[in-house]
Amino acid sequence: MLSATAWPASAVRVAKGQVATFTHPAKQMSRAFCAGCGETMFGINRLDMRVVPNSLAARASCGDLPASLEPTMHLFYRHRVLDVDDRLTKYLDGWDGPEFLPT
Repeated sequence: MLSATAWPASAVRVAKGQVATFTHPAKQMSRAFCAGCGETMFGINRLDMRVVPNSLAARASCGDLPASLEPTMHLFYRHRVLDVDDRLTKYLDGWDGPEFLPT
């Protein structure tokens, strides 16, 4: 399970250090990580959005996730391992696909 926030490329900037990337061999996605320590900094999805793990944002904010970064939806719910009982929209695939509708 991953809690993350997606941003336009222009909104994400690495202030210090060097970034290395790994491009997925079959999917339209890649991952950017710190060349020094190997920490994942963000993913790059098929829409060229930067997907930043919320755990990284929480660590940068003294352990608390800012309210503006609270989750607003579930993506790839089709592949869930467990059901999530909350009021957030659940997309079966990406946010441009169909929603999960409970029966």
